[in-house]
Amino acid sequence: MKSLIILVSVLLLLSACSSSQYPKEKTDALATCLSEKGVKEYGAFWCPNCANQKKLFGESYSIIMNTGVYVECDPRGENEQAELCIGKKIEKYPTWEFKNGEVIIGIMQLQELAAKAGCDF
Repeated sequence: MKSLIILVSVLLLLSACSSSQYPKEKTDALATCLSEKGVKEYGAFWCPNCANQKKLFGESYSIIMNTGVYVECDPRGENEQAELCIGKKIEKYPTWEFKNGEVIIGIMQLQELAAKAGCDF
């Protein structure tokens, strides 16, 4: 019985950590729009703020990863683009870059991210 309680607790914790507070349809649409608008998120696999940004998207973050919005800056990371990050002088993570040249450093709330990118949310 004790093992079952622990298992259920762990599963609930994992689902809470990986899901966004927004409906998946909304976060999917935002992630897709960011890709279409050419927005970039520069980060590192070990970055705690990047992990917190990822949590805001929940499962929709896979779109961010698979469409090239996310750029891995650590040369030890998967699909790293360290030279690009160096060339752009990226020093803090996450760093968001928009098509108009605006750069914002830090975790962005999804509503603010959508507004800056020109996406509906």
